[in-house]
Amino acid sequence: MPIDSRDYKNLTDYLQHLYQCQPFARDGIEHPVTVFYPSADQVHDLDSVLDPYPPAIESRDYPAYDYSYLHELQNRKPFLHNGYTFTMKRLTPEPLKLRGALGRYFDMLATCAALENELRDAAADGWMRAPSRATYHRAVDPQDALLRGTKRCAAIGIGTLTVFNDRGAYKAMLARRSEKTAYDSGMFHVLPAMMFGPTTPDFANPQEWSVKHQVLREVLEEMFNMPEQWNPERWDFFYQHPALLYLQELMDAGKAELCLTGVIVNLLTLRPEISTLLLIHDPEWYARITAHDSDIPFKTAEETLSRSVIAAPIAEDKAFLSQFPTELHLQMPAQATATLWLGLDLARDLIARRP
Repeated sequence: MPIDSRDYKNLTDYLQHLYQCQPFARDGIEHPVTVFYPSADQVHDLDSVLDPYPPAIESRDYPAYDYSYLHELQNRKPFLHNGYTFTMKRLTPEPLKLRGALGRYFDMLATCAALENELRDAAADGWMRAPSRATYHRAVDPQDALLRGTKRCAAIGIGTLTVFNDRGAYKAMLARRSEKTAYDSGMFHVLPAMMFGPTTPDFANPQEWSVKHQVLREVLEEMFNMPEQWNPERWDFFYQHPALLYLQELMDAGKAELCLTGVIVNLLTLRPEISTLLLIHDPEWYARITAHDSDIPFKTAEETLSRSVIAAPIAEDKAFLSQFPTELHLQMPAQATATLWLGLDLARDLIARRP
């Protein structure tokens, strides 16, 4: 649901004032998210951001629950699945750490996604009025809401910027989301992007509480069209996939790296997003997955619009943005914008330091 630049600024200013936090800014534009950064020793240890205590189900105590918005989505998109998601119980900024709980996807839509929908409608009407958000904050202080997922289903997302070497030129992938997503359909996003949650029945294996595990699975699903599985017999059912074996080989050899770039709290939804970077240095990776006779062909999943993937050189901001529509941030979810720039900055730094 793209909005114009004036409404975007009004939303950001309103949320910055309400939550008394520093919005993420780039090139003079402030965005309605705030970022918590990892320490240097966390960057190459994705799971260091997770509290080791396994998430558990908590009581459903929601002062603001938008049944109307949820039912509208269910009617328009009957394929939506009410699976388990990992949610934020508490965020500790230093050291950066998330303690999790277990929630349901539909509860996230009705308690978090609905907050953004309400604000965007208000911005479009020219009157910043948010009764559901006000109801919620009568129960939970705004500043406390940034660090605790109290009384809402603050489902954790993960966004991964993929940067790869294409015959000596490093490029980053963005793609438009399809109607197969619950919301943000038609908007540009990093690839892959995902909800963080278990796949085994009733979260049978605590080893699924892992950012690295989730990112690797989503790389296969969103870039190699591996079928999504609900309730698999084994938590690690995809570990022998040829595309993952190849990527793991590159990572073991130092020819690819998976990095943590931060935890982003989207002020529109009050949901956290773990921001990551997949940086592939070996040019053979892209050459292999795009070869006409590839044994591991690049192919996006239904959540991505076919033929919408754009791979743009990352050397300079202006040249990168020239490959996309003007005011790209207006056509991206706010947390994806932050993930994009956090990933590009780290990628450039890591590339410059290579021998």
